[in-house]
Amino acid sequence: MRNLPHLSYLEAFEASARHLSFTRAADELKCTQAAISQRVRALEQFFARPLFHRRRNGLELTEVGTAYLPGISEALDRAEAATQGLMGARAQTSLTVSAPLSFVTLWLARHLGSFSAAHPEIEIRLNSTIWTDPNVELADLSILVLDPPQRMPGAVRLWQERLTLLCDPETAAKAGSKPDAGWFNSARLIHVQGRVQLLDQWARSKKIAIAPKLAPIKADNAAAALELAACSGGIAATLSTYGAAYLESGRLAAPFGLGDTLPIALHIVPNQQRRLSKSAALFVEWLSGVVSSSRES
Repeated sequence: MRNLPHLSYLEAFEASARHLSFTRAADELKCTQAAISQRVRALEQFFARPLFHRRRNGLELTEVGTAYLPGISEALDRAEAATQGLMGARAQTSLTVSAPLSFVTLWLARHLGSFSAAHPEIEIRLNSTIWTDPNVELADLSILVLDPPQRMPGAVRLWQERLTLLCDPETAAKAGSKPDAGWFNSARLIHVQGRVQLLDQWARSKKIAIAPKLAPIKADNAAAALELAACSGGIAATLSTYGAAYLESGRLAAPFGLGDTLPIALHIVPNQQRRLSKSAALFVEWLSGVVSSSRES
């Protein structure tokens, strides 16, 4: 007979150790904070040693807790994998991805079918965001635009982005061989509001003073800005990844090429408050593979 504590005690300890919070562990395990605290206390009594230091601002693992956590995390992962294996390949799992609306609309929608075809058992939930996601803690993975100093633990950079100026074909036909202030300011300028003002950045890089003859349009996401340019005419600046589909279809043109490389880039970032699920790991592997293939082509 194995001398083991109750499984619920181990789950409570592992979740509390990841979150360093009984309250967050309770939210994850769908029980009360008091129940989590009692289960962890029972586990500590089993060992006759404390697993956590209870601080005023949260929990901190003791040396014993730190040593115990890796083995318990691995054991729970194996138990989960064995259970899913017994239930069969069709057993449904879910994956929640938080991503900018523009990324979902302009890139992910075009490619996600290949992931779903390879993993039909995984239910995908997309939280499309504009600027920030108020429910980001619920996501398994996030797609974020990050500067190099902002890089988060576990973040994987996707593409090397370029600052691409796009416009409708009629406006592009009027462009010269080099960027010109007269041409630029005569067109309808479409700004994407956000942390980085890409149209302003492009104009500064070309030493063009922005003095539009027409009232500009300001959109809160790149997908809206590019669709406006394609349907109504105008100039917008965006990440090269976002503009690729429009260039392929010919609905928009890049009269001066893909542009200069940018320090900012799209990254895929795992939720640091939970274990990386099998479905999340498969999504990261798939997305990394698509990115690698696009670099080689």
